[in-house]
Amino acid sequence: MSFLDAAELKALGLDSYGKNVLISRKCSIYGASRIELGDNVRIDDFCVLSAGDGGIKIGSYI
Repeated sequence: MSFLDAAELKALGLDSYGKNVLISRKCSIYGASRIELGDNVRIDDFCVLSAGDGGIKIGSYI
């Protein structure tokens, strides 16, 4: 499994993200500016995050 590096993670334009965040290169993200991720979060292959007006908040250790 391959994860985004620090520069790619920053380029996604997430609202915020914590330490030790791993996002698969095969993950699909829509509405990144409305997504918040806590610390120690891992998003694996084929996961889809699609943030509407209410956004998505994922806490830590998920």
